[in-house]
Amino acid sequence: MDAPAVQTVNSIFHEPWWLTAATNGQYQEVTVEDKGKVVGRLPYLSTQRGPFRISRMPPFTHLLGPMIDSGAGKPQTRLTHRLSIARELIGKLPAFAHFEQQFDPAMDGGLAIADGLAFQDHGFGVGHLYTFELDCRKELDSLWGAMHLKTRQHVRRAEQKYATRSVVDPAIFTEFYLRNIQAHGRTNVMDFERFPAIFAECKSRNCGEILAAFADDGSPVAMVYLVWSGTTMYYLLSTRRPDPGDGGSINLLLWCAAKYAHERRLIFDLDGVYSSGAARFLSGFGGEIKSRLSVRRSGAVFGAWQYIKRRTAKYETAHFT
Repeated sequence: MDAPAVQTVNSIFHEPWWLTAATNGQYQEVTVEDKGKVVGRLPYLSTQRGPFRISRMPPFTHLLGPMIDSGAGKPQTRLTHRLSIARELIGKLPAFAHFEQQFDPAMDGGLAIADGLAFQDHGFGVGHLYTFELDCRKELDSLWGAMHLKTRQHVRRAEQKYATRSVVDPAIFTEFYLRNIQAHGRTNVMDFERFPAIFAECKSRNCGEILAAFADDGSPVAMVYLVWSGTTMYYLLSTRRPDPGDGGSINLLLWCAAKYAHERRLIFDLDGVYSSGAARFLSGFGGEIKSRLSVRRSGAVFGAWQYIKRRTAKYETAHFT
């Protein structure tokens, strides 16, 4: 699907090639045109969950939401224009039993925060998620100095223990990730079916890389997957082996990623803070906390069905395990 791009697009996740790779070409989008020019896009993925048609974020796609050309003029004029386009986009969406997306309110000079008003007007719940951003366009000395003392100490120790280099085979990352999940005793929630396609598309465009830390014996200790657009690098995935003696392998890889972002004059988005523990760890890199908008709407029948499923799962866990 190669609809003309809105001029303000600056998220790799909105690119048609990304969405094609992430969904095997199954994504769709609604658009708004003005005088033959596409001024608004809202991509989405439609799937079937039992009897319900739902839309959630595509695999490995951390941001979506409307992409809108707010036009020229005074701030109030651009805001009014943007809200009008956003409402039209939302009105064109199919009827879903459940719909949810996350997007970056800083897009289009910060005007994208108004998109939450448009979704709210259409009965969506609007909330906030969080991330940290490092402005890696600054000098490296400044980035290093902004890091917490303990974070720098972990990086220094890890530099003495581990070698870092790129991994060019996505299967190596997937196998390492799944092995670590099992070793940590956790349940895997990631579906890696589309990962090779995403990796290949990013590699061909020089906008994605697996970076790994290796022990002296050549065994991998930790890996991260980074992707980037012309403005922002995203910390998309990470995994490390369960080693009590790990001397800060992820700290080292994130510092290496920050240096990669510096070379490319990019913002480094640490891409998601889902707990206070993650916030404490990521804040050590000296970034600025930022919010993301989360929009969600569920029909009453779907909500009741989900509630029954959760209650049934709890009952089975309590009585049959």
